[in-house]
Amino acid sequence: MKQQGNGDTDRVAHPAATREISPLNALVGPGRSGTTWAGTLLDSSPEIIYRFEPFHRMARLEPEFHQWFERLKKQVVREVDVPRLYALLRKAHPLINKPPFFPEKTYRQRKFGRTQVWPLARVSGIAQSIYGAAYSPPAGPPLIFKEVTFLKPVRNLLERTSVPLVYIVRHPCATVLSEVSGQSKGRMPSWRQLHLEDVLREHAPELAERFPHVLSGSDIVQRTALLWRCEIESCVPLVRQSTRGMVLTYEQLADDAYTYSKQLFTHFGLQYSEQTEKYIDLLYELDTASQKRPRRTGWGDKYFSVYRNPRVSKDAWKTRISSNDRRKIESIIEDSAAVSFCAALGGW
Repeated sequence: MKQQGNGDTDRVAHPAATREISPLNALVGPGRSGTTWAGTLLDSSPEIIYRFEPFHRMARLEPEFHQWFERLKKQVVREVDVPRLYALLRKAHPLINKPPFFPEKTYRQRKFGRTQVWPLARVSGIAQSIYGAAYSPPAGPPLIFKEVTFLKPVRNLLERTSVPLVYIVRHPCATVLSEVSGQSKGRMPSWRQLHLEDVLREHAPELAERFPHVLSGSDIVQRTALLWRCEIESCVPLVRQSTRGMVLTYEQLADDAYTYSKQLFTHFGLQYSEQTEKYIDLLYELDTASQKRPRRTGWGDKYFSVYRNPRVSKDAWKTRISSNDRRKIESIIEDSAAVSFCAALGGW
């Protein structure tokens, strides 16, 4: 699946100029594409406030989040709404503001006791209120939120607001294999799998017409690959067309996190920091075959861990996937122009 680069590839992968800092910024991509790890790289910037999947996680808990999430999906959020979104996301909550907590921030923040309070706040409403009151930062710093499977909101943000957005993509075989593994272990949601035809009819009806055998079948690998293609083809062209959009692959970031995290920060108008450099140093020095890693990540078990050597983990899927499953995935995505563009960036 190796592709040659072109002028467009260089333009998107290598943003040339530092952007004006936006109050609100977005990091999105398909699930299991490395967005969580990329989000921690951004969180390591002393300049920013970072929020982890706020709309998906908070919509079921707080009516205002639910309302704004629905407005994003209906694509009616406008530039005038950005300050309200910023204010909503600024409030700390243990589900969307959690370890690893980077110590250096240029804005005022309370540090004492946060690591100890955070686990209790996940299960106690009173502790959640205390956590929000104690650890919400002041207004002013730029805020970046990370989301996955954010199809309609991506269009809304790029077409109706000035919010800069980075879209992270990973090799389809790695993504599909990880998604299938997560579903088999009960760690990933299965709603889109069960409603595959409805998802395609809404977002990519031409794919529903082209792959009726996948819709009528029960092969989870093929169905997951088709969902992935639907998302890539829905989002990547939009991001490429926008001057505020940037497509970046997990493979680029994993191979050279120093260079590509600098490009990530540049796109958001941020400065590369010594704190980020030290975090990347730590990751590249990890022995992923042993227990030489931080014991508590704050992101769940190993399946969700942000403490991995990315140069090792990026190709680990190649030793686990069967040749039959790889053929299934490639047969679904092989003629996609959007996928070919991502392949040229990532060297797939």
